Amino acid sequence: MKNSKAKIGLVSISDRASSGTYQDKGIPSLKEWLAKALLSDYEVVEKLIPDEQQLIEATLKELCDQENCDLILTTGGTGPSRRDVTPEATLAVATRTLPGFGEQMRAVSLAFVPTAILSRQVGVLREIKDHAALIINLPGQPKAIAETLEGIPSKGIHGIFAAVPYCIDLIGGPAIETRPNVVKAFRPKSAPQPHVIDAKIIEPKEGKADSTIIMLHGLGSDGSDFEHFREELAACGAPVEQARLILPTAPERAIAANKGFLMRGWFDLLDTDGIGASDEPALIESARIAERLIALEETKGIRRDRIFLGGFSQGGCVALYTALKLDRPIGGIFCLSGYLPIESADDIEHVGQGILSPIFLAHGKEDSDVPPVYPEISVRELRKLGATDLWSKGYDGAGHDLSIEEVTDLSDFLEKSLVASQ
Repeated sequence: MKNSKAKIGLVSISDRASSGTYQDKGIPSLKEWLAKALLSDYEVVEKLIPDEQQLIEATLKELCDQENCDLILTTGGTGPSRRDVTPEATLAVATRTLPGFGEQMRAVSLAFVPTAILSRQVGVLREIKDHAALIINLPGQPKAIAETLEGIPSKGIHGIFAAVPYCIDLIGGPAIETRPNVVKAFRPKSAPQPHVIDAKIIEPKEGKADSTIIMLHGLGSDGSDFEHFREELAACGAPVEQARLILPTAPERAIAANKGFLMRGWFDLLDTDGIGASDEPALIESARIAERLIALEETKGIRRDRIFLGGFSQGGCVALYTALKLDRPIGGIFCLSGYLPIESADDIEHVGQGILSPIFLAHGKEDSDVPPVYPEISVRELRKLGATDLWSKGYDGAGHDLSIEEVTDLSDFLEKSLVASQ
């Protein structure tokens, strides 16, 4: 049965680490790298074992045959000493070999140390009925692990992970998406591309897109509500005629604040009286979707400083929250009639560099759905979190909707960012 998200087995092979003589560094290094590199959701199964061939074979079989791992990464035991038997164990459980993985790892490592020629890493497939796994031996040192996975982009040397997502596609596993700035996954243009979310995509009327606007709708709505958003911005002076407009539609979910009825929403509203999001898992999931859409635009050739993420009401909440999660700034983030759905900046353990993106907040002073104090609190907390390029404005007489003044100011915000990125 195909996993809904990638399941990755991590095996650290070391006599001394498995006996407690010293702390294992292999699995922590792999987990840190995966967290940095992968955009799509995944789960991990960890194994720390000694250099015993039969035990290694049994562990690899267990991870593939019983745990249904799609990808198994081993670290350690690939040198020429007699106790280094990871390649032998891997080949013993393989149904087919993929020599290119070992060849490329050695090519990468040889750019750093001549002793890389002694490494014996292999890449193989293990195929059983209704399931298959890609198994790759990696070096034992944390630095070498990252180098072989990422490659040396400055020298045009690809890392091995660039080929992993497409390989998992070909053997029937779930889609794996990567952050392009860490490692850019390659899929042929003719191959099916990963599905992020249902979205209406409106291309420029003529020519190629030179920028992208991702617009997230509000609670109970859908992406089609903003089909004319680009034209409205252009009419107010924004230079967005060549912008690609992406209008995702949120999934249906039970909304507690609406008596549990199904509505399209980016996260549940459990308490209509509080600013913090009670449904944090869905909020994190929605922010991840936004980040994946941004990364997908980068793979299409749109520069990051010409990608904009925004939303109305609940969609604006997600846009601001995503700013905390992005590892790098984008062209701009805007929130219309929304707020940052956190109680306090002190609750956020880690803030990404996305907080340095230009940010625009707009709200109606007569908004009965989102109290005007919410955006005001949001501005304060965003500044605490490190936002430096922050625009905010309340509009007299405006409610929970978009006024022409609001759209005009947003157009000015977009124009400033687009001109700066030329």
